This record gives sequence, C-alpha cells and structure tokens, in this order.
Amino acid sequence: MLYNEEICSLISAVGIDIGNSENLENLRYGKVVILTDADVDGQHIRTLLLTFFYRQMLKLIQNGRIFVARPPLFKVAQKKNIRYVQTAEEMNRELMDRGLDGTRLLVNPSPGAVTPGLKGTATSTQEALFEGDKLAQLMRVLSELEESLVILERRGLNLTTFLPRAGAAGLPKVHVLIGSQEHWFYTVNDADAFLQAEQEKRGQNLVVGDESQNGGNGHDNGHAETIKRQELHEVKGINSGLERLRELGLGAAHLIPAPRVAGREPPPRFVLQNGDTRHVLPHLRELVGEIRRQGERGLTITRFKGLGEMDAEELWETTLDPEKRTLLRVQLDDAFKADEMFRTLMGEKVEPRRDFIQKHALEVKEIDYHGA
Repeated sequence: MLYNEEICSLISAVGIDIGNSENLENLRYGKVVILTDADVDGQHIRTLLLTFFYRQMLKLIQNGRIFVARPPLFKVAQKKNIRYVQTAEEMNRELMDRGLDGTRLLVNPSPGAVTPGLKGTATSTQEALFEGDKLAQLMRVLSELEESLVILERRGLNLTTFLPRAGAAGLPKVHVLIGSQEHWFYTVNDADAFLQAEQEKRGQNLVVGDESQNGGNGHDNGHAETIKRQELHEVKGINSGLERLRELGLGAAHLIPAPRVAGREPPPRFVLQNGDTRHVLPHLRELVGEIRRQGERGLTITRFKGLGEMDAEELWETTLDPEKRTLLRVQLDDAFKADEMFRTLMGEKVEPRRDFIQKHALEVKEIDYHGA
C-alpha cells in the first residue's frame, strides 16, 4: 500500500502515520472531507477511502474527524430563478407535488374487460374519481408497489400471467420447478412439505439446482432429479400493495393492459386530467411516471452526475463554501457490523462478496441515482 503515491501523499497531508494513529497531536486539519462524484464510480472511490481510514486511521473516525461532502444532485431553473436540490428523493417529492396540483384521475368502468383469474377487479358501472389526498394516497401505494413489481419482473416472471395465480392467501411466494413441471406455493412450509413428499414418492434424492440455471432436462447426470426452488421475497410487498389497492376500490387487473375484446381495443379505463390537458393511460403502472412528467413542466432540470459538470462558481456555491455546504459526519455506531461489512465488500475473499451481490442484486434500483 505504501508504494502507492496517492496514499503516501494522503498520509503526509493528514499529518499522522498509519502506525501511530492513536496520537492525534500532529493532525494538521480539524476536518478531513471526502468529495467524490455522485455516481457509482464516485461511491466506489469514497468506499475505498473510507476503508483506508477505517483500517489505518480508525481514531479519526472515532473522533468524528472524517466527513463526506454532499454536492447537490440537481440544478433546477425556473424562468430566471436557479436553485439546487440535494437528493433524488427531494427532487421526486417536489415533482410529485407539482404534478398532483389540480390533477384528477377518472377511472371508467369496464366490466367487459375483466382479466380472468384476477381478484379485486372493479366491475361496477359507476366511474371513480381520484383527486387531492385520495390521488396522493394512490400514488404512494403505486410507488411502493412498483419497486416489488420490478424485482419480480427481473426474475423473468410475466406480470400478466403471474397475477392470475392470486388466491385467498394472495400471490404464491415459492416457485418450484421439477423437470418441466411448475408448482406454486403460498408458504415456504408448504413447498418444503411438497418436496419431502415428492422425494419419498420417487424414492430418490431431489437435488436443488442453482436458481440462475436455465434450460437442461431437470436431471443431474442421471443420478438424481434436479429441482429449482425460488423464493419470491418481493411477493410480500406485492400482496400488501394489492390489499391497499383493494381498499381504494381498485384491483390487480388495473396494473396490466386490458385484453382486447373481439379483436378490438378496449375502451380507455384511466383518464388523467389537469386543466385542458388530458392523457389516457392503459394501466395504473404508468400513473406515477405521468404525474412526474406533469411536475416537470416549466422546469429545466440538470442532473450533476459528476463534479466536473459544475463550473467553478456552482461548485463553490453548492459544495465548497463553508457557509452553504452540507457535510455528513462519518460515525461508527456498531463496530462489529462495520467490520463485517468492510470484510465482506472489501476483503481478500471473493466468495462472501459474490454471495452478497447475488443475494441483493435484484433489489438494486439505480445504483448511481441518489447522490452522496
């Protein structure tokens, strides 16, 4: 490590040696500030630097001397007014509030376009109107539901064919594939009991294969039949979201396009109105994005993915000026958990890092989207 020129320069600038970090008398600065781009590369660099300070100058973290600068992620221009927004969450909240202002959602009855097998489908001849707090509540439900639906689709499951599997207990949470035969279960215990019964019936062991494997004939070298067992953890969130939709008089069928009737396009089910503007939506999953687009009207939004995209004045005004900048102090709240995470993500062993990535890969949204 000491052959690295940047590391040696960093040690020299801080003023304390890595072998004598308990003594902070020679520390040259009251704050050590890490400033990186608000993208995945910047996060990687920040993690490398934090690993260095955690391993070699832990006393700086324990004494609250390490900080992370938080540059804004967005520049918003509205006519001649310019302002900055720190995070994607803040920007999204503002756009949603603007988009909801004066907006109404009309849900037309469509009893002839009910998708078979879907529960909670509204078939009333009365139209429904969502506006104000009721529309905002629907938006919150759909935003949370979308996160789980995206994970489900990343598994390769088609929403149109999966939703009809809903029963009294909601959607199934475990998918088992034996050869080419599919089996669905609402609980892990039901799946385990089924596999145990199958093993006893067949008189041979069932080998659990990798979920990521595709193809094959369902057998392992002819010795034991291979199964693929997949737990759909995101289904819990989907079932909860569908229940909240039902409380609003909507159902799972409203999340997918209505089927064609006698070869003809179905009548519009959702109409979004704001003043003289009118948009027809094929299903509810497009509602959140359309409201956001309405909120962007009249605004010019620039996203700073890297610090190099700011000019010198913008960088000083938003990130470097001590009177205006935002700094996050790096704190060590749980030494055991911190050490475990550093060993997993930054250690020499590849297996724990690979297992961590495989476990959480489907949960990732936009890794470089939210800023520091």
